[in-house]
Amino acid sequence: MRRYSGKSERKPGLLANRRMEKLSSTVNDLFQKAVENEQILHRYQQFELKLLDLVGFKDLLDMLIHHSLEYFRLDCVELWLYDPQGALEELLPDEYLSMPNLRFLSRVDELQALYSEPPTVRLVSMQDGAMVDSQPLVGFGDKMLRSGALLPLVRHGVLVGGLHFGAKGPQRFTGDKSTDFIAHLASIVSVCLENVVNQERLHRLSMYDVLTQVKNRRAFHQALDNEVSRAARSGDPLSLLFVDLDYFKQVNDTYGHPMGDKVLKEVAQYINEMLRKTDHVCRYGGEEFALVLPNCGQQRAMEIAERIRQQISELVVAYDVDSDTENTDGLTEVSVTLSMGVCCWIPMDGLDDEIEHDIARELVACSDRGVYQSKAAGRNCIHYVDLEPQPALAVDKAEDFLEEV
Repeated sequence: MRRYSGKSERKPGLLANRRMEKLSSTVNDLFQKAVENEQILHRYQQFELKLLDLVGFKDLLDMLIHHSLEYFRLDCVELWLYDPQGALEELLPDEYLSMPNLRFLSRVDELQALYSEPPTVRLVSMQDGAMVDSQPLVGFGDKMLRSGALLPLVRHGVLVGGLHFGAKGPQRFTGDKSTDFIAHLASIVSVCLENVVNQERLHRLSMYDVLTQVKNRRAFHQALDNEVSRAARSGDPLSLLFVDLDYFKQVNDTYGHPMGDKVLKEVAQYINEMLRKTDHVCRYGGEEFALVLPNCGQQRAMEIAERIRQQISELVVAYDVDSDTENTDGLTEVSVTLSMGVCCWIPMDGLDDEIEHDIARELVACSDRGVYQSKAAGRNCIHYVDLEPQPALAVDKAEDFLEEV
């Protein structure tokens, strides 16, 4: 009979224990990885839901360029958008156009050079040297970033932009990592970008006059209310100019409505080019325009009004009434003049919302009254009408309150 020593008898047990420990460690690692993936997925889903709730172009840019930095613990984010006609830039105020991490591209080949065909997410790291040629993408040169993720934004099979994530850690984005979550995020961003741009364009259409391409009456009232509130907070003066084309009905009756339309368009665009970007040029109705001039006092407003009046009086609008034929005798030239009314408000402390509304209403009434005075004086001139003193408005409100009591 063969006999085994105690040491030999314990060996199979030790091997089994080691296998169990290794298996337990592997299961633990897999479980921990599953938990981490679930947390990452939840984080991405929460961010995507926030994106889907946004309705404005500016809000989307803020979320992508600024909030994503902290949310995903990144060191740099850049957004490139293909915008050959400058249509996207027109939807944004100047402060957004100057954002260092936002680029509008006129050529799509700058984007196509970053991705394969079809475009897919790229993860690059300085460790394998792949990042060297991609440094300019996310500011790697001056921010000391060591890895990055390049997310192509694609809609209906067309590359419309790129979202670039950068990190200082070389292990954050490496080629051996899965891109499922980040690729899904790129798809959501692409959808959100299309949605907010379409909404901005619809909003713009609702706030702009189709013929003259300046703001319409609805936008005027919104702009005036906003500027009154802003002036009340800052204490800066606010001026309103009403502009009416003289004898415009005769232009339509004599030369036809196409000629009248061209006169309106050229006058509107001419005035728009003469003013600041912070001013509001609006078509109030028919041949009447309203100009809201923030941070502009009475003297300056009168100077602006006189410059507009004089230069428009020298403007000659040419229109070919026989544009569909080769007859050059149909060329018609028309000159117009303007009657203008001006009013200015210098804020005082202690205004409530109701008095602010009265200020806007009084500015409109006084400026409109100035137009009628200019027409009564022979047209092609300007009249200034003083705004009702602000304390009087407060007195009226107090009297109304006492009467109600």
